[in-house]
Amino acid sequence: MYRNGYNRVSVIRINSYSRRNVLCGANDLITIFVAPECFSLCSYLLSGYTKRDVRSNEATTKYLLMGGASSSILVHGFSWLYGSSGGEIELQEIVNGLINTQMYNSPGISIALIFITVGIGFKLSPAPSHQWTPDVYEGVRFVR
Repeated sequence: MYRNGYNRVSVIRINSYSRRNVLCGANDLITIFVAPECFSLCSYLLSGYTKRDVRSNEATTKYLLMGGASSSILVHGFSWLYGSSGGEIELQEIVNGLINTQMYNSPGISIALIFITVGIGFKLSPAPSHQWTPDVYEGVRFVR
């Protein structure tokens, strides 16, 4: 039984590491969104691996809710960036489109960058947005 559970955890961890590598080569908005979401999905599975532990279930629920909220904020920022750039998803084309139309100083770009920064900030849990992180780390069995 222990060996089978260990194999499942290993497969999930290897999958999450490969998703991190995909993010390193990302050059469009879709890949920049999908790669961290796949990594987050693996993290949700690992945090909720111990189903019978009440603290683990609570931590997984908090992690899932905060991950979903930050993903929605990030997608909202990407949609502002997509709309402001004229419908481009490639990063280089977005930059070229914003420079050519001189939209880089527009309020839409500022709003997009604020939403993207907040969305990524909640995913990474830096200082202003880290209130939920200690509860999750305390409740997850693999971090103890």
